[in-house]
Amino acid sequence: MHPKCKVALFAVLSVPLIGATQSISSNEILTIALSGASVSNFAHPSGETGDLDASGQVKLTIEPAKRQVCYGFRLNGVATPMMAHIQKGAPFTNGPPIVSLFTGPGSALHGCAPANTRQLEDMISNPSSYYVSIATTEFPDGALRGQLAS
Repeated sequence: MHPKCKVALFAVLSVPLIGATQSISSNEILTIALSGASVSNFAHPSGETGDLDASGQVKLTIEPAKRQVCYGFRLNGVATPMMAHIQKGAPFTNGPPIVSLFTGPGSALHGCAPANTRQLEDMISNPSSYYVSIATTEFPDGALRGQLAS
């Protein structure tokens, strides 16, 4: 190969790719307020279908490098928690579960759950597109909800 071709080839390979996705390696810690007023459904798209007498907070530590989300809930005035998820959806819209934090009555309100790295990176980049929801024995369709960011 001609020496000038080697230099040109090196220069082309050294240019960063435009539009390449940059991986997020640092953790993100979020504290989310939870309320029954934020819970919506098809019949009541403006909310207020959850447990209006209850409240809560969840601290999430999103760890893309470890492919997990750690959580700690503080709940007030709720019946027995049955399950909690991180779901994809804007405020007052319902979306699919992305991460199952816990399932089953009597589950620990603190722990870590496995998750897909790409989804975790998207949660960090677009937190307002995700929410945490909790279902209880009294409100199995949703007691409390809170967006990761408003």
